[in-house]
Amino acid sequence: MSSLTTLPGSSGKLLRRIHRACRPTLDEPNIALNLEICDLVNSKQASLPREACIAVAKLINSRDPQVSELALTLLDYLVKNCGYPVHLQISRKEFLNELVKRFPERPPPAYSRVQRLILGTLAEWVQTLCKTSRYKDDLTYIKDMYRLLRSKGYDFPAVKREDAAVLNPSDNLKSIEELQREERIAQSAKLQELIRRGRPQDLKEANDLMKIMSGFKEDEALEETKQKVYDDLEKLNRKIDLLDEMLNNASNSGKLNKNDDTLQDLISTVKVAQPRVQKIIQEEEGSGDVAKLLLLNDKINSSLIKIAKLQGEDISNISGPASRAPQSINLIDFDDDEPESQAGNSSEAAPNTNDAINDLLGDLGGLSFDNSSSNNANSQFGVGAINLLGTPEPQGASKPLSNLDILSGFNTPQQQQPQQKSQFPLVAASHSSTTSVSTPTQLDPFGFDFGSMPAPVSTSTLVLFSDERITVEYTVSKKQPAFEATFFVSNNTPNQLSNLQLSLAVTKSFELSLNPPSSNALGPNSKKGIKQNVTVKSRSGESFNSLKFKYKLAYLSNGSPVEDSGVASISF
Repeated sequence: MSSLTTLPGSSGKLLRRIHRACRPTLDEPNIALNLEICDLVNSKQASLPREACIAVAKLINSRDPQVSELALTLLDYLVKNCGYPVHLQISRKEFLNELVKRFPERPPPAYSRVQRLILGTLAEWVQTLCKTSRYKDDLTYIKDMYRLLRSKGYDFPAVKREDAAVLNPSDNLKSIEELQREERIAQSAKLQELIRRGRPQDLKEANDLMKIMSGFKEDEALEETKQKVYDDLEKLNRKIDLLDEMLNNASNSGKLNKNDDTLQDLISTVKVAQPRVQKIIQEEEGSGDVAKLLLLNDKINSSLIKIAKLQGEDISNISGPASRAPQSINLIDFDDDEPESQAGNSSEAAPNTNDAINDLLGDLGGLSFDNSSSNNANSQFGVGAINLLGTPEPQGASKPLSNLDILSGFNTPQQQQPQQKSQFPLVAASHSSTTSVSTPTQLDPFGFDFGSMPAPVSTSTLVLFSDERITVEYTVSKKQPAFEATFFVSNNTPNQLSNLQLSLAVTKSFELSLNPPSSNALGPNSKKGIKQNVTVKSRSGESFNSLKFKYKLAYLSNGSPVEDSGVASISF
């Protein structure tokens, strides 16, 4: 263990955390540390997936059963949260041989607990990854090891349905861009493994793969990706038709049956799919399929309105039809200035303002904040015991293929933070102001422009939102010429929170860049477990000292969806 302290860079950092997570003094797995290891592997990529799998396999063969069990738990987290790069590593013959290294030639009369866990893990991989993964053809050695152990007389335990559901592909709709990002991560991981092997046939395959990644060769997977998206859209359309039929039946009784699992699943599916459909509409703008997509989006809105009426909710919270979207991508279109009717009568302004905020709270459900440099292994597969879906994306990835260093791009990627404009302007803050600083000439004898120098920024942590379940805090790192802050999310409960997404929007007069979060899962009582950087610039280039944020926080707690939203003003 002492030698690990001398290892440089990310490798040493990773191995030290792996050994900490598998210490024999631990009575139970350290969930927060396991997730931290997954985040490190996802953010750095390069050779870290391979190094992590090798280190964990060695710890599984430890003479201490407690270390072995902790290592198997960590391996389960890596497989379910790190996607294809780890899936490729666990399918290598070297890893599988190391995994069953302590298995005798013939099965013992009674299996040890570690042996049962290993057999259960292999059975789970065979029933999920080897059957339902998009890249199952690359994982054939797992099935070979499974058959070999069976032929020697080893019995495998039955796979629990809930365990299989975690590793199986999600039914949630994915946009073309998300599927392409998933494909690029898989290509990068496969290319590195081919180069590492170095056999002639591997180098030939690596050369063909490099041509595809650099754009010199047509990627046949692109058409398959588009076809998959349209197949999923067709499935979604059928689900909406079924949901409408069930809602019409529910209208006769005047209420929804909350005990109907099928109905609740359909409602959840439609709500999750709406922002994805709107994202696909933007991607396919100008093609002949936009009309069909707009019609599908209108059907979703119609279904959501029916649901809101049956549940007694305000239908103004439902996003308007996207058929008005072709002229403008903005799903929320409000001016920064208040209407004159509101300014002239304060008694009437209050209800109008409340209605506008209610509309905003509903419309934010259709927002999809995308970072142009996203490239994430977590969201690629939508799997995980803690489900890091989705949407956390590594901070060091780069979207354009032209920027991918094919020959040496498997080192730690450089951080890139392209500025992107907010696609969804928010209602303007009622008290935004512009300040200017002038320094008297007599106080500046050497001609230094002290007024243009940024004032020291306080690093104190402020609270944006807090309740009994979750807390969102932020630290301002820069005020001018652009507002830069880091948002932190903490879990105040003893339960695991998954599929967590923090969405932000600002008023029309500002541009917002929202970097990918460090994760989208929080362990029990995790403090500042998720970090997300935000940059806001004034469109006019003028200085500003206040902002109004519209926020929405969505997550799963014990499998139940939870949403919090509101408007917060920040002055600095």
